[in-house]
Amino acid sequence: MKLEREAMAHYLDTKFNTKVADAEKAEFEIIGDDIEEMSVELNSDTEQIKNILGQTKTKDNGYTPSMEADPFYADPEKKLYPKLLDIAMNRLKGDKCKTLMLEVIVEDTAAENHKAWLREVMVKPQSYGGSTEGFNIPFTVNEDGACQEGYVSAESMKSGNPTFTEGAIPGVGG
Repeated sequence: MKLEREAMAHYLDTKFNTKVADAEKAEFEIIGDDIEEMSVELNSDTEQIKNILGQTKTKDNGYTPSMEADPFYADPEKKLYPKLLDIAMNRLKGDKCKTLMLEVIVEDTAAENHKAWLREVMVKPQSYGGSTEGFNIPFTVNEDGACQEGYVSAESMKSGNPTFTEGAIPGVGG
């Protein structure tokens, strides 16, 4: 059975904590309610070199992951909106644009806990304005620091503010 797209959820910390160690202070809000398609682009960085012996060698420089959230319609009821507006209108940079992203995969809707990754990220609005559909502030999320693997409880996800716990899901190998 294949997973539906909604099995993958992306949340941003609206308090803009900058370190994975501050996960307990985070206040997460899910992103994607106006978005029809959104993926994390891994942007793998490899180069192949053919030597004089006719052998091909691949140099693997890792990844520079990014994600585009477009559209993001300005909604004063969204907790993320004031911070995105501040970053865009005041042209903020550096640590003022850093926050935490929580990625959750729900493989089994009946499970008590779900796999999750907490990442330090940089959030950068790409533009603001838009069409008659609404005031849009599309943004890019780039990984920018540490990552922790862990889990969130299904109950905390229902609250709208999932609670991240580092480590393996209790009672599951890992």
